[in-house]
Amino acid sequence: MHGRRTKQAAVSWAAAYSRAYTYRLQSAEQRRSLSELYNRMEKKPAAKNTKKDGVEGLPGPSISAIPRPKIHFQKIEPSAGSKQQAREPNQQLKDPKAAADEYIAKLPKSKWSGEKTWARFSQLPRESLARLRDIDVNRTLANIRGADKTLAQGERAVATTMTLNRMLEVFEKTKQAGVVPDKYTYQELIAINVDLLNFDYAHEWLDKMVQQGITPTIRPYRTILKGYGATAGMLDNARRFWQEIKTKLAAGQIAADDSSEPMRSIDMPTYTCYIAAEAKAGDFAKVVGVLEEMEQAGITPDITVRNTILDGIVRHRGLDAGLREAELMAESGYELNGYSYAPLLNAAISEQRHDDIRALLAAAAAKNIVPAVHTIRRVPFDPFETLEIMSGLQSSHQVRLYNALIETAMRTNDFGRVLQLIDHLRQREVAANVVTYTLLLDALNKAGRLEQAKSMFAKVFNGGELKPDAYIYSIMIDACGRQGDVRSMLWFKNDMQRQGLAVSEPIYNSVLSALARWRHGNLQAVMVVADELERAKPAVRPTCRTFSAIFAAAAAQAQTRTLGAGELEFVRSWYRHASDRYYVAKDSFVYFMALSAFIGARCLPDAMAVFADMLRDYERNRLVADGFVRKPNRMLDLMKLALGQQEFGAALEIWNHWLQLRLPPVPKAAELALFACDQMGQPDMARAIIYGLLTPDASPSAGCVFCPQIVDESVLGLYMAAMIKHGQFDELLPALRLWAGVATKEEPLVPKRQLSESTVSKIVRLLRRSKHPEAPALIGQLLTLVDEHFPGATPI
Repeated sequence: MHGRRTKQAAVSWAAAYSRAYTYRLQSAEQRRSLSELYNRMEKKPAAKNTKKDGVEGLPGPSISAIPRPKIHFQKIEPSAGSKQQAREPNQQLKDPKAAADEYIAKLPKSKWSGEKTWARFSQLPRESLARLRDIDVNRTLANIRGADKTLAQGERAVATTMTLNRMLEVFEKTKQAGVVPDKYTYQELIAINVDLLNFDYAHEWLDKMVQQGITPTIRPYRTILKGYGATAGMLDNARRFWQEIKTKLAAGQIAADDSSEPMRSIDMPTYTCYIAAEAKAGDFAKVVGVLEEMEQAGITPDITVRNTILDGIVRHRGLDAGLREAELMAESGYELNGYSYAPLLNAAISEQRHDDIRALLAAAAAKNIVPAVHTIRRVPFDPFETLEIMSGLQSSHQVRLYNALIETAMRTNDFGRVLQLIDHLRQREVAANVVTYTLLLDALNKAGRLEQAKSMFAKVFNGGELKPDAYIYSIMIDACGRQGDVRSMLWFKNDMQRQGLAVSEPIYNSVLSALARWRHGNLQAVMVVADELERAKPAVRPTCRTFSAIFAAAAAQAQTRTLGAGELEFVRSWYRHASDRYYVAKDSFVYFMALSAFIGARCLPDAMAVFADMLRDYERNRLVADGFVRKPNRMLDLMKLALGQQEFGAALEIWNHWLQLRLPPVPKAAELALFACDQMGQPDMARAIIYGLLTPDASPSAGCVFCPQIVDESVLGLYMAAMIKHGQFDELLPALRLWAGVATKEEPLVPKRQLSESTVSKIVRLLRRSKHPEAPALIGQLLTLVDEHFPGATPI
């Protein structure tokens, strides 16, 4: 008995940490197949009380009522190499001609966003680029820049430096492949530089265009002129460039937009850009001069030009001057429109001239013009007074005013005023339209009155007078999902399909997000809806929110039970589809949730593949690591998973990348890295980690990043225990001196630390049990050093 106790006591501190961080592998229980899961779902009885689950008077479906999908999974073979190596993304080898033909055929027909266009282009084999035409390159550049104004606001690209870099890469690759750029190619590159206010580079591209022998059209000149006019402090540049346009036009160096013939005179849009620049600066003498030039050229200013001048006059000379200009416009035969009344109303509101506000609102109502919501919101009158002032609106336009007032009340969260406006609308017998009820239902849902919103939906739309549109359904589906009323959410979705309305991507996202939160992640229901999304006609393109919801459901489900083989293959296939089928540029949250799903499923190769993909995207976009900066525990869980599966090399790989990403590590991560070094029998690696963290001038190689705040007492104790275990006794005192020296410096990032008596006692015991001949002398030196720097830690 005494011998066994002695043997147990001889176990080093590092071995104790080994027991603490070694996790048991999952038991080899039989996993349920996907068909068994669906059979289980279909056997689940439907709810009897349908009034509470769905809309009143209509049955509420259960999850089991969803039709059984036909899902075919492709077997994923593990990658070659060791388990700790990350798998490369699935890249299907395509025939270059077939890939180019597919890209050329889909590019003009599909409403691709900038992200999707870039993803599709970057997936093309190098040999395919030579098959592209100049028109294909120009469309690619235009989509990446976000030139398509018909796309939704969230789909359109935003001009950033990344956008410019992507366009330059497209230009260089296609030029090297033999595609000759034309005037439209250069126009797109000039436009993106103007959007980023890089006017010098815009001029360089214009010069390159001329050097290639291409005669520019007026469009790039107009783009640069408009950019100068819209940028503060660039008026002198706009004037010089205006004279340059005139000079080049006289020399025949500017071609017409629709032909290669020289342009004869300046067109109306170019005059408008320069007038806007002078009017914005308040130099109306110049504006009059340009108007005279237009008259001499036989060009009559349109209402857009006059509204531009009116806006400048109101800005610089006030409301009175603006009213006189509006009278002159009316006398000259111009019909004032909403853009004419907007600056006048804003000026009257800013100057607090209530009588003029009333007069302008009444005049706008006489022309059936309803001001914009942002203008209505600033009107200093009660909404009902505004309605009385604008009573001259025709009945078909009055509902638009009510809608603007309702939306204004909603933006201030004044839901009581919304209901008052609805009552007022009914008393005036104004016919509400779909927009009105959309705003009302949205207001009720945001106020947390879901049951009242469902009752109003049934009352208004079950009568047949009005038909709900897709946006109303999306509001109700999203509200039910957010409040956990999954059965009502599914009823609205099914009713929408019965009405012949297509379920769009935002609705699928709302449904998937709700199912991911329901009952700690109902992955089976998410799989059914995801399969329906894939088979939807017209096709629905998933977004980052779609993938985040799917992975969130898998992560939540993995916390309660082991994922089945079919479920795991489903998550893998959707992660693969994000890149090779839907060309979605993954954001930080997608990576975060995918990593959570595979960590929860205890799938280290898949989790390492996600981590490797995130590292590759991080080189191009630093924002993909935001989620890991906010929640570093996910990378910590990945290290724990690697250690639990005895893949110590993978744990060290995660640690090295953690430091290279410049993410703030935590002390627990350093402990795990040292434990991995101990288990691999690599004390040199452990030494490199500790000295790299504590030495300011350490080289930035793997494991050598100065970060002393994470080397706490526990990390130091683990390192010294590992050194004793592997016989590296010469490393103990230098490490303690280094740690003590860093700890006592006045460094704001390093918290003030103290060495405890318990830690020193453990190290002393380990040294005594090591039976090393120099252990007694080393113990004395250690205690002397501890007493010098940490007097209270000397064992009694």
